[in-house]
Amino acid sequence: MLASVIIPTHNRESSVLRLLENLRIQTMNSGNYEVLLVDDGSSDSAFNWENMKFPFEFHHIWQEKQGATAARNHGALKSRGQILVFIDDDVTISENSLQALVDACEGGTGVIALGSITAKSEDIESVYSRIASSPDQNHMHRYPESDYSVNFMECNTQVLAVRRDLFFELNMLQDPSGGWPNWDDVDFGYRAHQAGCQFVRVIDAKGVHWDSSLADLESTSMRWFRASKSAVRLFEKYPDLKGSIPMYEDKTPIRWGDDSPSLVIKKFIRKIASADSAVDLMKYIIGVLEKYIPEPGLLRPFYRWVCGAYMFQGFHQGLIEQADFHSAMAKPTQSK
Repeated sequence: MLASVIIPTHNRESSVLRLLENLRIQTMNSGNYEVLLVDDGSSDSAFNWENMKFPFEFHHIWQEKQGATAARNHGALKSRGQILVFIDDDVTISENSLQALVDACEGGTGVIALGSITAKSEDIESVYSRIASSPDQNHMHRYPESDYSVNFMECNTQVLAVRRDLFFELNMLQDPSGGWPNWDDVDFGYRAHQAGCQFVRVIDAKGVHWDSSLADLESTSMRWFRASKSAVRLFEKYPDLKGSIPMYEDKTPIRWGDDSPSLVIKKFIRKIASADSAVDLMKYIIGVLEKYIPEPGLLRPFYRWVCGAYMFQGFHQGLIEQADFHSAMAKPTQSK
């Protein structure tokens, strides 16, 4: 078997069906890949996966709920392919994606291939979802016409391919935070980077992330809150990563004597702008703009500020929980 496509899922039957239909039309010979759907303890499905007929070899694997990281590893252990292709259940890929990812991995022993992902909302009804699902002209880049190397921080399990032997040499995926999102792709990318691996963006492996959190600003903000809270444990495991994730530069506590004067000012401004009263004001302004002047150029800066505020709040909530955890662990056990 040349390739194994591994899809972790939990309570997303319709999304999985969309992806599986998408995998039917791959240009890669269907006899060269298998698909392993790893069901992480779904509770809402009475669907009989075993009766599904596909041109490729299909396996439905059920496990007690353990999280997406465990599901991906479970699928890898059950797979038979030389190349492992991880795809999230809320993603679809272009017809040539599988072949392009496999070709990239076969091009070098230490290559980790990544797809190019575009985020779209499944339900484009609100002003926010329309703007969030459209390209930001101020942040668009002109990409090369061929595959190109990227920083390990761009490692993302939404669409990722790696040689089977390399995946196990790197000790598979690991959950560094115990939260959600749990940063297992960044953890994997960092360990792979330390092992000398190369990360390649495969331009012919195009994917769409049908992101449910883009439905409204509150959903996106809460996703960033959760991600930032669990980022505290990521940085605890890998302190050197703090400098590799610039979006957290102004959201960590001020380090007097270490931070530059300009960074101290940025952190102070971020703290003020992340107060509940400031967030409420920004949301009020957003509401007015969405009603009367729904222009992307006007609204995007406010959207970013609100999401940034939730990131700040989530990170500092994570610091509080981290301190409480270490305090509890340090208390001596009381004798009876």
